[in-house]
Amino acid sequence: MSKFRRVAASMARSQRKGAAGAGRGPAAASGRKSVRPAAKAGKTARGSVGTSGAKQRQAAPAAFKAPPGTAVVLAIGDEILRGEVANSNAAFLSDLLSDAGYDVRAHAVVSDRVADMRAVIERLTREASVIVATGGLGPTEDDRTVDVVCDMLGVAAVEHAPSLAAMQQRFSAHGFALTPNNLRQVRVPAGAQVFANTAGIAPGFGVTIGATEAYFLPGIPREMEGIFVAHCMPRLIERLCEQGVPRAAVRTFHVYGMGESHIDHRLVGLLQGFPEATVHFRTAAPENHVKVVVRSGDFAKSRAMLDEIDHELRKRIGQGVYGTDGETFPMVVGKALREAGATLALAESCTGGYAGQLITSEPGASDFFLGSVVAYSNDLKVKVLSVPAEALLEHGAVSEPCARSMAEGVRKLTNATIGVAITGVAGSRMDGRPLPAPARAPGEKTVGTVCFAVAGPRPTKAATRIFSGDRERIRRAAAYYALDMARRYFT
Repeated sequence: MSKFRRVAASMARSQRKGAAGAGRGPAAASGRKSVRPAAKAGKTARGSVGTSGAKQRQAAPAAFKAPPGTAVVLAIGDEILRGEVANSNAAFLSDLLSDAGYDVRAHAVVSDRVADMRAVIERLTREASVIVATGGLGPTEDDRTVDVVCDMLGVAAVEHAPSLAAMQQRFSAHGFALTPNNLRQVRVPAGAQVFANTAGIAPGFGVTIGATEAYFLPGIPREMEGIFVAHCMPRLIERLCEQGVPRAAVRTFHVYGMGESHIDHRLVGLLQGFPEATVHFRTAAPENHVKVVVRSGDFAKSRAMLDEIDHELRKRIGQGVYGTDGETFPMVVGKALREAGATLALAESCTGGYAGQLITSEPGASDFFLGSVVAYSNDLKVKVLSVPAEALLEHGAVSEPCARSMAEGVRKLTNATIGVAITGVAGSRMDGRPLPAPARAPGEKTVGTVCFAVAGPRPTKAATRIFSGDRERIRRAAAYYALDMARRYFT
């Protein structure tokens, strides 16, 4: 019997104990202290759910066996419904679940109201064999996930001793007082499978509701992601194998420098002869991602088919494919520089350090990145980067001659193998809407015009590009283009 199934059996035993009163039976069996809900027993409208007394307990939903390999993702919290927090957890979870072979059938978001939470969870148990829920495990009165699950299963909430000890140690190390409401964060339903939270305080837990496996995780993304990858995903993959659901072979290709429509055009007929494969596109400007999924019923066969498709896809896209799966653009730029034994320095104007931030977003950048000069003003361009004042007067700051001087100046200043410069007009709006084309004075550059240069052992090379979008999108596109010049310099 798997550990998760033992948990289900434990839940069944707890339910059979009936109305023994708060903290009896399940808590005593586990050897852990029973924790009372924050509100009085029996409060159901907007308060915590009572878990003591037979009258407060309600029967768990009847077992309805959903098709194996089906999953739903649930987010719990008023802040998501109000639009204060983006539901990024759903995208993360669906991506991993789909790649593993699960059929993700729905995303749901529910309020912190007890009745709403219970109704949604009960409904989802009839729609999928797996529920992954996030949120509602914090210290405040509106964090009610544990109470609702306990009430549905007819068990008590108990403190998870290892999580309590970790919380006490963390609070002591930082000199924080441990207030009574903090204890809410280390509660779990009696008998649940508990998953340690190494990035925070509240542990995750898994239970069986009816015939559905339900995983409840913290809502904070970094905490949720760590628990899900380390503890939940291995169990879920194992379950697919037990249920005979074929695991998919999946690969995501990251493409830079080519639009989605052009990628799609080049890939016409890519899957001819592979009826088990599908291809999916996603834009994450300025990148595009192409995901290929193969489900043949045999994982080894699927992987072999995927390798064949991989070869053909790279032939069609060429150098536009900079990496796959977990490889990021900064990571690949760094790899190219390391392989060339080269160092990089940046001179940035309109991007204000964006390119430097990107290249240092991956660990190990100190191996090749020497630094960046953010020369926003013309005065700094002249004094620090040795841009000739005459060049600025004649051509302006947004010009290839200026970019050339900036790249050569930062290379000389830092003694880097190559220097890359960015200077342009990013515009004034940052609300996601495209910028209108305002009336311009004679000689004034169009918003989105960015000039680049790369200086190194070879003659300095300059380029001009015009990007569209708001200020943030233009700056990001410019930073990518500059780093791509560094990536391709030695190829």
